[in-house]
Amino acid sequence: MNGWMRRYGLCATFFALLAGTSSAQGGKFLFGIHSTAKPVPTIVFTDASENPLTLDDFKGKYVLLNVWATWCPPCRKELPELQGLQQELGGDRFQVVALSTDAGRLDNVRELYQELGLDEANIFIDETGSAMRKLGIFAMPTTLLINPQGQEIGRKPGPADWDNADALAFFKTQMGGKD
Repeated sequence: MNGWMRRYGLCATFFALLAGTSSAQGGKFLFGIHSTAKPVPTIVFTDASENPLTLDDFKGKYVLLNVWATWCPPCRKELPELQGLQQELGGDRFQVVALSTDAGRLDNVRELYQELGLDEANIFIDETGSAMRKLGIFAMPTTLLINPQGQEIGRKPGPADWDNADALAFFKTQMGGKD
């Protein structure tokens, strides 16, 4: 397959994944919102204390599930912004779950959180590496917005500025305008 066909195939795959998705925005913040909510497969991961969790543990909240890895420079850059978003909106209605896919590398994730001055209580890791496959993620980082019923309502491949005014307004709108 030549370069053009490879690029075309990747573009076709990308657009097929986003079929039924519209681009919602708050100012300069773009996030793909699906026309209908989609089921989310069960993924198992752990927290910093190695307690097993699933997304069902967050039902009743909007969950911003950011899938990332320590070897990914854009992922590393946006971690402090994701923590800022959690500090701003996190609570009974909203939770950021920054899910590392560093298979067998909890210590690497801890070291990065310490280096960046992040709250280690917010470490979530899929050491099996299966979350990416189950969620159909092909690029790092990728972020899913999950409604309180546990369904995917939006997806954003690639990095974003998560804690700016436009992003905050977008998520407040998604939650019905309530903090």
